[in-house]
Formats: sequence, C-alpha cells, structure tokens
Amino acid sequence: MSAVLDAALRTVQPRRPRALHARLPRAVQARRPRARRRPTRVAEVASAFVAAPIRYAVRPITATEVVRRTCGSCPGGSRCCGSYTALCCTLPGGDNFGCPPNTFIGGWWQCNYGGGALCGTTNMRYYLDCSIDPGHSCPGGCHCGDNNCSNFKTCCVVFRYGNCNTDIGGITAIQCRLVTCVIPCRIDCLDCNCSAAVDQATCSHNAGCL
Repeated sequence: MSAVLDAALRTVQPRRPRALHARLPRAVQARRPRARRRPTRVAEVASAFVAAPIRYAVRPITATEVVRRTCGSCPGGSRCCGSYTALCCTLPGGDNFGCPPNTFIGGWWQCNYGGGALCGTTNMRYYLDCSIDPGHSCPGGCHCGDNNCSNFKTCCVVFRYGNCNTDIGGITAIQCRLVTCVIPCRIDCLDCNCSAAVDQATCSHNAGCL
C-alpha cells in the first residue's frame, strides 16, 4: 500500500483503518429460509398501515411501495426535496469508507471547507459519486435516503463528472456520495484523474455520520 493511500486513510477517518474506495463485489449471501423473513414482512405491513391505511387496503401495491418516502410525501423544505444526493453513510448499511455494491466512482469535485467536522484540519473536502454500474438498477428507485425526509435523495440524479473510471462508459443514476480529505487522483485505488471540478456550495452537503 502506497504512502499516499496510508495518508488518505489517516485523514479520512483514523478510527477505522479501511480504504476509501469502491468495494469489490460482495459475496452473494445464501438465501435465507422463508420463515426467517416473516418478522421483516410483518414490520413492513404494519408500517404501511400506519403510513397510509386506506391506500394500502384498497390499492394493489406492496407494503414497501407505501412505506418508501419520496419528495412528494415530505414537508416542504425537506432535505429530500433538495438538489443533493444522499451521503452513503446515511443509507441502510452504508458508511463513508466505500461505495455500495454494484456501483463505481464516476467522478469527484471539491470545495474549500471551513467547518470543524471531517476535513476540518485540511480545509478541503472532496466529494465522490457512487454511480450505478451499467446494466444494474438503483435499489428502490428514486426516493429519500433511508426513506427519511431529513436525508438527501438517492437514485434520483443521473449525472457524471467523468473524471474517474473513464474505462466505464455511460451515465447512470448516483446512489450516494463519499467524502475524503485527500484529493482523489492521489489515491491510486480510486482510478481518478486530477481534472478538478469546484463547487463551493457543496461544502454544506453534510451529515452527522461523516
């Protein structure tokens, strides 16, 4: 592992020595017996009745579709209705150490950060887009991160800066974003070039889990 990547690990999050990069595909989990899935199914149905009892009772839709939150079901001014894509650490099972399965880093941009949270000592933040692999679908379609109006949206924005993994063609939906304090083109495993895009407004793109 290079000295540059070692520095990136220490800067991004010294508490967890894991590389900030798109993870290798996770092993396919064995299919669980149907009986073990019943508690989850019961919870989904119960949530659906609480969220929209009449809609769930009279329309041929699944409980998951009722529970799923989109901007249209959120109060005005909610984060979910903004222009930003969810940070990966706000998604179920997500963190700031790698992209979700079936995604790749499609690009990055930077801003001068003056806050006291992550990258407060370097004064620079670099945001990386985890884009859906061509041929795959974005989980759950366009919705609020973790079905919470207080989170930014996921799988809604189809865009690509194009300064990472240029061997992968196409423009796909962005599932979520990562934040690092080291310029991505100096972290070998990310396969990004140094063609920088600057958007100072994105320094307000934040979450408590960073």
